[in-house]
Amino acid sequence: MVTDLFNTLEQKLELVLSKVNTLQEANAALQKSLGEKEQALKEAEATLARVSQERETVRDRIDKILNRLKIIDTGESA
Repeated sequence: MVTDLFNTLEQKLELVLSKVNTLQEANAALQKSLGEKEQALKEAEATLARVSQERETVRDRIDKILNRLKIIDTGESA
């Protein structure tokens, strides 16, 4: 009878340990995935910052060209 109780306890302990191991593996996989997603996000943010800077540079150049055209247009009107 005592032996049966120990066997049952050992079986339940093995089941719990197996579940803990499975959860630890799942957690490790999720941590890895999270790290990859965070890296991808950092890269996307860097790309967005670079594109925004390039767009601002283009906008400034267009404004300068338009201002030069206004000066030319004003000079011809006078």
